[in-house]
Amino acid sequence: MKPWIKGALWAALLMPTGIVLHEAAHYFGYVFYDLPGAKLSYASGGFTGLRDFWIHMRAGDLEAARAIAPIVPVGIAALLGPLATIAIGGVGLIMLFWRNSVFGGALAFTAFFRAAPIALQYITGNSIHSDEAHIAITLGLPDLLVFGVQLAGLLLSGWAVSKRFGWRMTLAMLIATIMSLALWMTALGPLLFE
Repeated sequence: MKPWIKGALWAALLMPTGIVLHEAAHYFGYVFYDLPGAKLSYASGGFTGLRDFWIHMRAGDLEAARAIAPIVPVGIAALLGPLATIAIGGVGLIMLFWRNSVFGGALAFTAFFRAAPIALQYITGNSIHSDEAHIAITLGLPDLLVFGVQLAGLLLSGWAVSKRFGWRMTLAMLIATIMSLALWMTALGPLLFE
């Protein structure tokens, strides 16, 4: 099997895995803090009243938000998803740099690929619904800090895969990641989780 095909297959398999682990980290936070109706979905985690909680937080109505759920625990649960992503991507980078691993490159690239749609949200001015914005509003951590770590991971992993394995591998991973993401969000994820 050609190396770039192997890289593409790993990326296709790891993309949905990274999404599920990211969302499972949120879900773990909701369960740990005993938030009502904690739920895990193929592309999100949540609890009863989550939507209204964020509406109140964005409006600055902290009392109404607290009536739904405690603010700091919700913020910690919001932070757990990006932390899981950063940890997964970090493991991939370690494997890529220390073992010259195609699997590690695909793991890092697909984990940190989350930064691409978040970047689009920032560019279009629609980042208020991102985990990073939720972390900022509940915990006071700068949203660009949490986003920046992930964007740096994406750029570093893409550069390292290209340097170690060539442009074909990088392009194959990118195409496989995008196709896998689209398939997961439109068909497989809803089929398996709802």
